[in-house]
Amino acid sequence: MSAFARPMPVAAVRAAPLIIILIVATIFNDLMPLLPVGELSKDGFVYVLPLAILYFLVQPSHLAIPRTFFILTLAFMLVIILGVVDNFSEISTVWFKGRSGMSRVITQAMAVALGPLVVLMFFNFAIRGGLPAISQGAWIALLLMSGVALFEVGSWMNLPGLTQGYEAMSVVIHAETSEFYADRLRATAFESSWAAVMLTFIFPFAITQGSGRRVALVTVLVIVLIVLAQSRTAMLVIAIQMILFMLGYFRHRKDFFIHGATVAGLAIMVMMMIPDVQKSVLEKGSNLVRYGSMDGLIDPTPGVSENVSNVTRLAAIRAGLSMFEGKPVLGVGLGQYGFHYPNHIRAEDLRSWEVQSYATAADKGLSWPPAYSLHVRMLAETGFLGYLIWLAMIVPVLLRSALQASGSSYAGRLHLAVAMTLTGWLMLGASIDSFRFFGGWIALGVGLALWWSRPR
Repeated sequence: MSAFARPMPVAAVRAAPLIIILIVATIFNDLMPLLPVGELSKDGFVYVLPLAILYFLVQPSHLAIPRTFFILTLAFMLVIILGVVDNFSEISTVWFKGRSGMSRVITQAMAVALGPLVVLMFFNFAIRGGLPAISQGAWIALLLMSGVALFEVGSWMNLPGLTQGYEAMSVVIHAETSEFYADRLRATAFESSWAAVMLTFIFPFAITQGSGRRVALVTVLVIVLIVLAQSRTAMLVIAIQMILFMLGYFRHRKDFFIHGATVAGLAIMVMMMIPDVQKSVLEKGSNLVRYGSMDGLIDPTPGVSENVSNVTRLAAIRAGLSMFEGKPVLGVGLGQYGFHYPNHIRAEDLRSWEVQSYATAADKGLSWPPAYSLHVRMLAETGFLGYLIWLAMIVPVLLRSALQASGSSYAGRLHLAVAMTLTGWLMLGASIDSFRFFGGWIALGVGLALWWSRPR
């Protein structure tokens, strides 16, 4: 770890602007699609990635490759190929919602292959002295998200200047979306849950550098953004990350936890003794758990008594588990979840208009049927072999960094950021089903670099 105390190499100084741009690009996932790369075409990171590839191509030194991760990647790709071969008779003939089986294999394979490539790049950035640039990029990205959030909140209130400014920005950063999430903070993301995905990476790495004041400012900004997002996913994931953050920074000061818990408990008791406050807290908390919004039902349709989103999510998860039960070893094939979805939903699931639309081939108004869980999707499409290999890539790095996490040194804070991000990634897998979490792959590359030692 003494490498962090030495001056930054010249190569790292030259790469610093590129690294910062790459980190900032991760927060944009709804740009106007220009490249024929499927769901990746709206991500800003994809458009900056060629610059990183070019950077490594012109470098005279060789790429360092973490051996264990490389072996796991090859094993993961082999399982995917075997799954496609095993289901090739169906994949080669299936057609649903204007998509063919092989087209889904190709587009999803690009997303899967991009992950290990990002790990390799940031592993090499990190061992070449680029870690400070990663931290700086996260700090800039958080400030950018906060700035966009200011304009977005101003647009909710129709404030002159802020409203027009946000509408102008939305032409670029929300190029393909509607105004369905107008009163739930999206910042630079497609919708509120994806804002949580981005903060899951930006938040931990933004606190790795700077004074205690910056750490406090980052924490306050993230809390405000999460409250405005009104996303159950965001609140749960960031809350767990906050706990890991506190454990890392005060791991040797248990008295802080005791005093903090005591003060918090007394404050909650005092607030709950006030009838109006108690009613408001319980009502908003119940609404958030049941409907995903503190204001109650998201769907204002008269007569609606349950959250359609909850019905849709449960239907999708049950369908994925049903696919896994049918083919537990290799799954139904990469990218094939949507083709099998109509055959695995239940009759009661059709009370959701979203499920009806996802299951109808003639309805192309909605996007591809989502699994709403990366864990379920991995089990359904790659079987337990693919799922276990994917976990083997992440969990050991997470545990090793968690043991070394500390707020007392830069290396310790980097370990803490890696542990927080990878923990958030696993938790996000219960709500997000995409491989497009570039922050998770970047954190994995950094985590591997922190444990890498040069051969003598």
